[in-house]
Amino acid sequence: MPFVTTPAGARIAWDSFGDADLPPLVLIQGYSAQLLGWRPGFCEAVVREGFRVIRFDNRDVGQSQRYPEGGYDLGDLADDTAALLDGLGLGSAHVAGQSMGGMVAQELALRHPDRVRSLGLVYTAPSLRYFRGRDEITGRLSEPAPATRDEFIAFYPAAEAFCRSTAYPQDVAWLTEVAGQIWDRGWDPGGPARQLSALLATADHDEVLRSLRVPTAILAGDSDQLVDPAASTRLHEVIPGSTLTIFPGMGHELPEPLWGEIAGLLAANARY
Repeated sequence: MPFVTTPAGARIAWDSFGDADLPPLVLIQGYSAQLLGWRPGFCEAVVREGFRVIRFDNRDVGQSQRYPEGGYDLGDLADDTAALLDGLGLGSAHVAGQSMGGMVAQELALRHPDRVRSLGLVYTAPSLRYFRGRDEITGRLSEPAPATRDEFIAFYPAAEAFCRSTAYPQDVAWLTEVAGQIWDRGWDPGGPARQLSALLATADHDEVLRSLRVPTAILAGDSDQLVDPAASTRLHEVIPGSTLTIFPGMGHELPEPLWGEIAGLLAANARY
C-alpha cells in the first residue's frame, strides 16, 4: 500500500485504479470506513467512464495515521485530502464523498476551492440535523468492541444491516469477506470514536455552501435510515447549479445494480 505524508507528518494510505494519465477522481470514505468500502467493481465502473480513481483511508482508520489524542475536525480531514493531492502531484481533482466523506468533500471545496474540479455528494448532508442514525452509531460505541478477527467478522455485517436498501438485497457475503480484510489492514476501536467526535464538531454549512461554484452532483436513496434523504434535497437547494438524483429503494449503501448509473452520473458531472 503506497502512502503520502502530509506536511504535519501524518501518513495517508491510498491506492488507485486506471491509467495515471486519466483525469483523477478522488473518493472520500465515510465514518469509520476504510478505502475498501469503495468496492473495486464500482471503481472499475468509474474507470470505464474515463477517469483514474484514487481512494484512501481517512486518518484513524485502516493503514493511515492514528491520532490517539483526537482533537481534530472534518476540516483537518479535508486538509489531509488536499495533502494527498499534493503528494500525488495533482493540482486539482474531481472529488466524490459518501456520508461523512461527503461532508469532508464539502469542507475541501470550501477550504481549497482551487483543488476541486467537480463535486459528487453521495447520501450526505450539510449539517448533523439530518442524521437519523446518531443513536445507532453511539449505541455501537457503547458496546464491547470485538476482540478477535472472528468476532469482528460476525460483528461487521450485523452492524451494516442498518444501511441496507429496501429494493436491493444487501451483499452479506461481501460484507463478511471485507470484514476480514478490514481487520487485517488494521482495525482500531478508538478510531471510530475519534472520528465521531470530529463529526459532532461539524458546523452547519447550509448557507456557506451557496458560495460554491463547482459542478456538483448530489445522489441519495429514499430508503436511507442513517441520513435523511431530505439532506440531499437541501444540498440541492443551496448549491448553485447542482443536480439531484434520488434512487428509489436505495439505502445507505451503493447497491451493485446501480454502480453503472452512479458512475455515469459522477462522470457526467465531472465533464460538465
